[in-house]
Amino acid sequence: MTLLAAVCLVACAETKTEIKVVGDLGDPQPTFLYSMFDGKMLPEGQVADGVVTFVVDTLEPTVAVIGRSADRRNPLCTVIIDGSPIEVTIKNGEATITKGSESNMALTDAMERVKVASSPMEQLMKEYSEAHEKFKGEIPDSIMDGFNKRYDEISEEVIATQKQIIMENKNNLAPLYLLRTGSDSYGVEFVESFLKDYKYKDCKALEPVVASISGEKNKQPGASVVDFVGKDLNDQECHLTDYVGKGKYVLVDFWASWCGPCRAEMPNVKANYEKYKDKGFEVVGISFDNDKAAWEKGVKDLGITWPQISDLKGWECAASDLYNIKAIPATLLYGPDGKVIKANLRGEELGKTLAEYLDK
Repeated sequence: MTLLAAVCLVACAETKTEIKVVGDLGDPQPTFLYSMFDGKMLPEGQVADGVVTFVVDTLEPTVAVIGRSADRRNPLCTVIIDGSPIEVTIKNGEATITKGSESNMALTDAMERVKVASSPMEQLMKEYSEAHEKFKGEIPDSIMDGFNKRYDEISEEVIATQKQIIMENKNNLAPLYLLRTGSDSYGVEFVESFLKDYKYKDCKALEPVVASISGEKNKQPGASVVDFVGKDLNDQECHLTDYVGKGKYVLVDFWASWCGPCRAEMPNVKANYEKYKDKGFEVVGISFDNDKAAWEKGVKDLGITWPQISDLKGWECAASDLYNIKAIPATLLYGPDGKVIKANLRGEELGKTLAEYLDK
């Protein structure tokens, strides 16, 4: 059995994906390849006889981007590295997968369909820019409402197209790209249902998608608090459960001292805290800072007096995964029983919601 395992490991290690880029290579030539999911550089392409060839060790399917520069500012084509040879052809500055596995050809089709669905957005942005200039930044509400309506309609069409593509490709790897780049837009129910019967549901590249589903569930109304452990400003270990589920209404505020929108929202949080703190209301800040001095200064400058917790890991903090926090400020309102009442309360909506429960 030991010998068999060793043979298997050697066989896996020898699995490679060869990618050839042909056609009008241009200048600079597309000799850079990087993993789309973690940004790591993959082996540089070698140029010979007008063809760029990449050879990549392939232990797990992943998505990679071919580019003209190492700084990733010139992405050219997205491919699925799955052990099968790939040929990318550049014509008139556009790169397309012309030969490859079922997964790669499906990805090419998906990209084109999404491009068609999103094409009206370009015209909308052009009209918005023209209106912004015409009205010197003060676009009338009636016109702005029209822009917003069209934007929502186009976005909904793009998402519907992506979801349809995902459902049509249950037996190949094309959904990897869409799920990793847009799963939060599709909704927990759709993604969870799809993954249940997806042929590649155990693919390592989908682990963050599975984690995001769990995080989204932790924010849904009725969900029980999931503990977050960090330290307070006095370097004392503390838990979110030290405050949530102890008989008070608790607003968990995900923020950071470097976050402009967070700082802009803080006066609103403070006003509601002062109004309701004697009526069974508490606020707990979970900071996405990675510099303690900046965190301390932010708390002082903003006049924050409620408890603070952080593991000082910035966007890598545990709370980001536990609650699938992709943007801040973000909030969660818990009831006295430690169950979520509502997520993402900001502005007037925060005060209105608190009044429902505390103005009695």
